Amino acid sequence: MVKLALFLVGLFKKPIQWLGVDYPQFEILLRTKLTIDNRNGSSAFQTPGSKKRTFLSQFIIFTLFGFLFGVVSFYIGDIMLSLTILFSVIMVTLTMTLLSEFTTVLFDHRDNSILLPRPVNHRTLLMLRLSHIQFYMGFIALALSLASGIMVAIKYPGIAVLIFFVAVGLSTWMTLIFTTFIYLLISKTVDGERFKDIITYVQIFIAIIIFAGYQLIPRLMDEDILSNVAMSVQWWTYLLPPAWFAALIKLSLFTDTTTPLLLLSSLAVVFPLSGAFLLIRFLSKGFGNILGEGSSESVAPVLKKTTTGKKLIRLNRFFCISDLETAGWNLTMATTKRDRKFKQSVYPYFGIMIVFAIVILKPDLHNPVVSLQEMGELSKYLFIFLVGFSGSAAVSQLPYTDTPEAAWIYRALPLKERGHLLTGAVKAMLIRFFLPVYLLVTVSSLFLWGFNIFPQIVLGGMGIILLILMTIY
Repeated sequence: MVKLALFLVGLFKKPIQWLGVDYPQFEILLRTKLTIDNRNGSSAFQTPGSKKRTFLSQFIIFTLFGFLFGVVSFYIGDIMLSLTILFSVIMVTLTMTLLSEFTTVLFDHRDNSILLPRPVNHRTLLMLRLSHIQFYMGFIALALSLASGIMVAIKYPGIAVLIFFVAVGLSTWMTLIFTTFIYLLISKTVDGERFKDIITYVQIFIAIIIFAGYQLIPRLMDEDILSNVAMSVQWWTYLLPPAWFAALIKLSLFTDTTTPLLLLSSLAVVFPLSGAFLLIRFLSKGFGNILGEGSSESVAPVLKKTTTGKKLIRLNRFFCISDLETAGWNLTMATTKRDRKFKQSVYPYFGIMIVFAIVILKPDLHNPVVSLQEMGELSKYLFIFLVGFSGSAAVSQLPYTDTPEAAWIYRALPLKERGHLLTGAVKAMLIRFFLPVYLLVTVSSLFLWGFNIFPQIVLGGMGIILLILMTIY
């Protein structure tokens, strides 16, 4: 893998040098990083609590996903529309992977003490991180597009297959460049800690949007219309990068060479290359500043966060029955407010449950209130239970941490009733997350279906809490 990566990078040696990168340094550093990845296993293919996943297993999984997407997209008769949908799926998947897995790789501070004091310029450092990520994202994109590439070869033999995989490479590079560019713009306006918070919320927002798209968009599509529809180029088409790469492939068929198609194809080539030139040549110094700021942890923002939300913490006097429960309550409240990984695990549930509510209720958009009031009993109860259950997601995430070895302190302390620490933490999570969500479900249910459903709401809430306590036990 290392030799293959260096060979591919070597094909672009001259353009890389034109960007102001010290190529000998860049090649040595890239070889070192990839060698370390081969020894330890790439962090991009691992999940917390699981064994290291191999490159081959992840490649197979993404290939299966790509096969499903390819079959669906090529069910559409028009090649322009089908490829636009396919590249949309590829670029969205790559963006999600970049946000969830590779952000830590891009802004990794572990090697700062080695690289920053050395004469390694900012352009070389940024190009190193981008190439390191591009290597893994390229394999993901190849896996997602492999089945579609075979279909293109069968349906449109010739140069179209080569152009298809070139377009996949350009779309991967453009996704990486655009995301990094947004990161640098955000970093210009906020400090290091605030920057990490914004990235966390962006990841949560995109996760919800993608889940909503996967659930809602297929339900709005008509199969007969999709098989016969043709995509026409409008003014907004020039704002859609997936349409650029679809136009580039369609242009390679030499069947419909029009001015709009030429313009879209030129955008597919010009934007990734000019974006790389702008980012590495002129904005790389900002990337070096981010790494420099990240090498020293900021304490003030953390202290500021721990003093917020005092009103919620003061509720412990009404719900806690001992000093240990109060300690468990306060510790949980303070930790969950500043723990970014906890937010990434819990907050998407709330958006996902809203999507599930729409899928379950299926309101008539012409008269939504009347259609919801006439809803069947089963749909009502599913709505109450499933949406209300999203508030309990925070409790299920409490046992998971990156530092489980720190739990020795709870065993070392001379505590008589250790369970009170746990009950205090559970009460805090129920009050902070479950109660607001279930109050919202209660108010909306009473408004739509009247007070007659109140006993079912109470019973559903008690059932959810019972399930939470059984899980904890």
